[in-house]
This record gives sequence, C-alpha cells and structure tokens, in this order.
Amino acid sequence: MTKNNQPKDAREVLDELGAKWSPDMGKFLAGEVDLSQMRCALCEKNPCACPEFGSDEYFALIDRRHGRRS
Repeated sequence: MTKNNQPKDAREVLDELGAKWSPDMGKFLAGEVDLSQMRCALCEKNPCACPEFGSDEYFALIDRRHGRRS
C-alpha cells in the first residue's frame, strides 16, 4: 500500500523492481511517437543494437543499464 492506503499501480511495482523503460515511453504513451520510433529500453537506440540475446555482452549491457558492476 502507498502512503494514502491506496494500492500501488503496476508502474510503481515495476519501478520498485528496477524496471527500465524506453527513453521515449512518455512520448509514446502521449501519442507523440509511433512504436517504430521508440528507442530500445536496454541499449537506448533505434533500431535496437543490443548484442545477441543471452550472450555475455548482452548480460554485461543489462548490468551496466542497471548500474551494476561485474
């Protein structure tokens, strides 16, 4: 529950878990950009330039994005 005894919404729960969002999420939700214009939440590029899923480089990028040092 939040301070005013209201249940948390999904965004609050995901933020607490450390979810990372596309830098363009607000613009997308406001209808200002199309899905094809959004940058990747992980590499923050459009088009996505993430390393191959599951590779050491991919996991290193996740760690950097979350501020973890490996």
